[in-house]
Amino acid sequence: MRDKVVNLLKIAISLGLLALLVWKVGWRETWETISQIDPRYLLAAWSIYVFSMLLRGYRWQVLLQIQRLTVPLSRLVSLYFIGTFFNSVLPTGFGGDVVRMLELTKDSRQRAKAVGTVLVDRLTGFVVLFAMASAALPFSYRLIPLPVTAMILIITALTFIGVWLALSDRVWRWVNRLPLVRSLLEQPRVQHFRSSIAAYRTPAIAKALLASLLFDVLLMVINYLIALGLGVRISLWYFLIFIPIISFLLALPVSFSGLGVREGGYVLLFAQAGVPSSLALAMSLCVYAMAVATGLIGGVLYALQGYRGLGRPAG
Repeated sequence: MRDKVVNLLKIAISLGLLALLVWKVGWRETWETISQIDPRYLLAAWSIYVFSMLLRGYRWQVLLQIQRLTVPLSRLVSLYFIGTFFNSVLPTGFGGDVVRMLELTKDSRQRAKAVGTVLVDRLTGFVVLFAMASAALPFSYRLIPLPVTAMILIITALTFIGVWLALSDRVWRWVNRLPLVRSLLEQPRVQHFRSSIAAYRTPAIAKALLASLLFDVLLMVINYLIALGLGVRISLWYFLIFIPIISFLLALPVSFSGLGVREGGYVLLFAQAGVPSSLALAMSLCVYAMAVATGLIGGVLYALQGYRGLGRPAG
């Protein structure tokens, strides 16, 4: 019952935020802006978005190989499409991650490693994304207000501190001395999860970070192409700064599939670059439409997977 209430609340927040934005910006102006997008830019952006699934699948495969798990790249790419589908239909931005964990657990029979790789897969993306944004600040801090700069630096610092805490043996030993959590940390599942996380302290993690870097660059390019298709001509530095913040907002479990939060982020942030609200809102909705279109591919793959499962003998 509680989960239903929470999900209904997220849906209400999304619809409320969207309604507020459309009311303030004007639905007719927003629709006219979207309808005038150059389809060539939209197709190019979506093609890159679909290709990025291959890159993300490779990153996940690298993380699995560190854990000595062998999964075909085609299977991992398929699970990423399926995850995108569930991100589009479930009231949380992490719904697809949960599905990927469950599917990989069924494939590998190793739950701790499956959960660990999905979490680290998500984390490597955030680490590189905010590292890029922080690296760009010395060249672009004049383009954005001081609070936005502070937000980027704080989130980056917290992200790197979190990574250090997760990988540090000294921190785990200190936490293990606390009576309230010692019994929890001594549970076999927690121990397995801890050992799976510790396994990433290897030079091979550089491959996953490089894949994250390439993916994040593509993410900037996708948004830049959408903007060009809508006639927005602003510096690429803005995308390098704003997209990490928007990605962070989407990870917050406060709305249905990020709806409303994503649009608000685009409108508020790109206003700093002089982009009219209708254009910023149109950019956000186009990016979301691409994710939904890609998710539909995942929905078909998931349905086919279930159909094939029906034909397999039981046991």
